Amino acid sequence: MESLRVKAFFSVITASATIILVWNVINIDWNITQLINLLVFGILAVACESLPVALPKGGYVTVSYSIFLSSLILFPLGVTLIIITLSCLLIFGKAGLEQPLYKRVFNASQYVLAFAAAYAIISLSKDPLFQFNFEAIFFYLMAAVVYMIINMTIVAIILGLSTGKSPWEIWLVNIRWALPNFMALVPLGFLLALLYKNWGPLGLFLLFIPLLVSRHSFQLYIDMRENYLDTVEALVQALEAKDKYTSGHSARVGKLAVAIGEAIKMSEEKIEFLKYAAVLHDVGKIGVSEMILNKEGKLVDTEWEAIRSHPVIGQTIIKGIKFLFDIGQVVRHHHERFDGKGYPDGIQGEEIPLESRVIAVADTYDAITSDRSYRKGSTHSEAIAELKRVAGTQLDPKLVEIFCDVVTDEVALKVHAEHVQPALS
Repeated sequence: MESLRVKAFFSVITASATIILVWNVINIDWNITQLINLLVFGILAVACESLPVALPKGGYVTVSYSIFLSSLILFPLGVTLIIITLSCLLIFGKAGLEQPLYKRVFNASQYVLAFAAAYAIISLSKDPLFQFNFEAIFFYLMAAVVYMIINMTIVAIILGLSTGKSPWEIWLVNIRWALPNFMALVPLGFLLALLYKNWGPLGLFLLFIPLLVSRHSFQLYIDMRENYLDTVEALVQALEAKDKYTSGHSARVGKLAVAIGEAIKMSEEKIEFLKYAAVLHDVGKIGVSEMILNKEGKLVDTEWEAIRSHPVIGQTIIKGIKFLFDIGQVVRHHHERFDGKGYPDGIQGEEIPLESRVIAVADTYDAITSDRSYRKGSTHSEAIAELKRVAGTQLDPKLVEIFCDVVTDEVALKVHAEHVQPALS
C-alpha cells in the first residue's frame, strides 16, 4: 500500500511540475540576454546541486537555493524553472552517483512547484521587476518563506510515505536543521541578484566563493554531529571486544531505546541525548575484570559488588568527555529498579531519569534475547512475556507497554541483524 501511495504521489508531483515547466518555457520571449542568463545561473546551480548537505532525518539542502531565488526575482519564471531542472538532472561527483534518475526527477519537480508558488507571491507586487526597496524586499522574503514551506512539505510527505513515519514529525525535524541554512541563504540570494543586476557575471562569481564557504560550514556542522556518535561507538568497541557474546549489544540497545523515545514523542534533542547514553550505558564495565564479566557460574558477593560498580565507573568516564553533555546521570541510573531495589542508589519510580528507564527496558530485552556462553537467547515472544512479568517491579510498566507495541518481532530481527558481528578466531 505504501509503495502505491509513493508512486501515486510521485506521479502527481512530476506531472504537475511538467505542465508548469512546459507552459512557462513556451511563453518566454527568448533572446541572447536570456540565453546568457540561463548559461551563467545554470552553471552555478549545477555546481551547487553537486555539493548537497544531507539532513539528519532524510532529505538535503544545498546553497543552490540562493541561486534559484536570485533567478526568480531577476528573470521570467520559465528561465528559472529551466535552471532548476537542469541543476537537478545534471548532478556530478559523489552526489550524482548517489542519486538515481527517479530521485533527480522528483527533486526537480518539487523545486518547480515550490518556486512557481514563490513566483506567484512576487507577482503580487505592484512592480514585479527587481527593485532595491522595502516592498521588493518584503515580497522577496514572503516568496522565500512560501518556497521553503512547500519544499519541506513535499519532501516530508514523500519520506513519510516511503518510511512509514509521520510526515509532520519529519517536517519538524528537518525544518529545524534547514532553518539556519535558510536564514543564511535568503539574504545571499537577494545580494546575488543585486550584484548581477549591477555588475553582471563578474559580481556573481565573486560572491559565489563565500557561498561555497557557507555550504562547507554547514557540512562541517552536520559531520561533527555524526562524528560524535562514531567516537562514542569506538569507545564501546573497546569493551565489547572482550566478549564475543556481547558484541553489538550497546548498538542494539541504542536502536531499541531510540524506538521507544520516538514512540513517546521525545524531542529531537532528547532522542540524541538518549542515543548517546544508550550506546555508552555499559562503558563502565571496562573497569571490571574480564574473569568476572565472563564467569559462567554463580558470582560471590565481592564479584557482585564489582559488577554493581560499573554504572558509577561509567559516569566517571563520561565526565571527562565534554561533548557528551550531561549523560552521566542517565548511565549511572540505568540499573535502578522501578520498585527501588536496584543499584547504585536505590531510587524508584519517576525519581529515576526517564532516559535511564527507557534504556533499562531496551537493555533487559536485548539481554534476554542474546546468546550467552552459558545459555541460548530467548525468542521475541518469550522476551516480551518476561518484560511484562517484571513490569512495575524491575521496569517502568508504561514504557514496557509502549515497547511491546512498537518493537515487533520484525523490528527486533532487523535491529539484531544490523549489529551482529562475526566472532574473531
